[in-house]
Amino acid sequence: KQLSDNERRHYGKILDEEADKLNNLMNTLLSFTQIENKSIKMKREEVDLHEFCNKVLAASEIKYRDLQIQCIVEVKKALYVDPVLLGSIFQNLIDNAYKYSKPDNKVLDIKVTQAKKQVIMHFSDQGIGIERKELVHIFKKFYRVQNQYNQQGSVGLGLAFCKELVNFMGGDISVDSELGRGTTFSIVFPLD
Repeated sequence: KQLSDNERRHYGKILDEEADKLNNLMNTLLSFTQIENKSIKMKREEVDLHEFCNKVLAASEIKYRDLQIQCIVEVKKALYVDPVLLGSIFQNLIDNAYKYSKPDNKVLDIKVTQAKKQVIMHFSDQGIGIERKELVHIFKKFYRVQNQYNQQGSVGLGLAFCKELVNFMGGDISVDSELGRGTTFSIVFPLD
């Protein structure tokens, strides 16, 4: 009763954001469990990567107005994958690039290329980087790199979920990082 209308709106917004975070976490955990138990069916479709990346970029520019993001697509063939799962991979890696970059240097370059019978995707940021000793752990479920940037409610599921999705779709994911310089995640999918 003692809150002003502005305070009510402010606290309502916070509650709404926290409910969204909780909902996303529950959906991720549910999907993770379904993939681990092989109870989820993949809906493979022909995905035009130019069109797909344009949609992802448009959505990301709305969500992260201060993220400088570009996507270069140099492929001749469409990729035959589950577009929803591929979207989850892109979203997780974009979220990470944003979260682990300094406020004045939020940059992400995505490059999609084709080599023989593979599509290779590189997600390169100019963020804080990851210590070499941490790299072997970052794809483990609930593992969190210890730094000032992961205190925003991260539970260590994003990269583990990405790896699970990539592997589920028949691909591989790897990481290369230099502390203080940035991180590159590389994903390879077979074209067949």
